[in-house]
Amino acid sequence: MLDQSAIARFSQRHLMPDRVQVRRGNGEDALDPETGDLVPARPLIVYDDKGGLYAHQERVRGTGSGQDGAWVEEARAGYRLLLPLDAPEVCEDDTVLVMEARDGQAVGRTYRVTAQGEVSSFPVLRTVWLEEHNRRPVAQ
Repeated sequence: MLDQSAIARFSQRHLMPDRVQVRRGNGEDALDPETGDLVPARPLIVYDDKGGLYAHQERVRGTGSGQDGAWVEEARAGYRLLLPLDAPEVCEDDTVLVMEARDGQAVGRTYRVTAQGEVSSFPVLRTVWLEEHNRRPVAQ
């Protein structure tokens, strides 16, 4: 019989080497008491702990333009984020910031959550689908 908690611990130890921060913006402005200006409110930090970021190529099929209606296939870069089971639920449009990573080029990149986390009948980790939002400038 599979030990679900042992698999979850193994997944966290070996598949989640990075530290990520999940932020949720409320879309409202806040009053800056010093200037009296309305400024974007600070995002709510939903999660700040271990995670694993993995590239994934998405294949999208659709009908092409024109009269023949031929199928067009497009490959887009996508990412999936692995989080521990006890991580809070991540929502669509949350932002993921890579704080620390084995791959130094990943640090500082942000991603947008494109769908709610997956659920499973045998859960050992959370999988969240992402698209790249921006990259930090590389020092010259």
